[in-house]
Amino acid sequence: MTYFFIGGCPRSGTTLLQNIICSNTKVNPLIGEVGYLYHLVNAYNTGKIDFESQSKYYFSDLEELRNFSAELVNKFLKHIWKRYTNTTHIVLKYPLMGELFPDIYELVEDVKFILIIRDPRDTIASLINVGNKMASLGETRHLTPMFTERKLSEFIEFYCRAYAPSWNCKSPGFQTKVGYIKYEHLVLNPERAIKQLQHFTGLNLGGFIKDDKCQGSKINYSQLSDAEKPWYSELYGKGISPASIGRYRQVLQQEEINFIQREGADIFRIFGY
Repeated sequence: MTYFFIGGCPRSGTTLLQNIICSNTKVNPLIGEVGYLYHLVNAYNTGKIDFESQSKYYFSDLEELRNFSAELVNKFLKHIWKRYTNTTHIVLKYPLMGELFPDIYELVEDVKFILIIRDPRDTIASLINVGNKMASLGETRHLTPMFTERKLSEFIEFYCRAYAPSWNCKSPGFQTKVGYIKYEHLVLNPERAIKQLQHFTGLNLGGFIKDDKCQGSKINYSQLSDAEKPWYSELYGKGISPASIGRYRQVLQQEEINFIQREGADIFRIFGY
């Protein structure tokens, strides 16, 4: 049993990646985002950070905190597996989970992580569109100043947080468990990119190359909650398409593009944009 975790900045293609991995008949069908697990692992992360000021009153040391957290997390993962008993592997997706991949690595034994990377300009432009949809629908749950005031510096920081913890993690063996894939490679040369995914995951994903669809979905996109609707993409449930590449030019002003490229220069250099 291997647990595959998919992460990346929101609007970077995590849903498409989940569709592809879930095309294998040995994994669970396409299911909703595992936000509950994110909060469990985040509690462990903050417990470590705040150990001296808070956690030490409840745990004798960091190892006890880790063991306690591992028990909770693994119990939940086994609970998921029992719901999909015909599978030999579990695929879980929550974009922000990428921030916590090093923590999951400390808690779960048989894991592999996949981070999808997309051009920061297209990603930020897509996030801006999400914010516009939130405002038009009157959805305020996630409508932060980053969206309402179009704070590009916060968008850049938000983007970086999705990848920096994994990219910078020095834990022995961690990087061998992480696969990085570019959204642009995936949609422009899907056959080659999917073969690379097959090599990393050990799963046969040829069915997606042939049929452009996963083996089954439990998600009804017509019944999304009000908080989820702004995040919906017209590409969900459809085949691979390069239509979104370069769309930032329709959303961002030239001075905004220049700002993102200047302030995010390290990102563009590291990820090759």
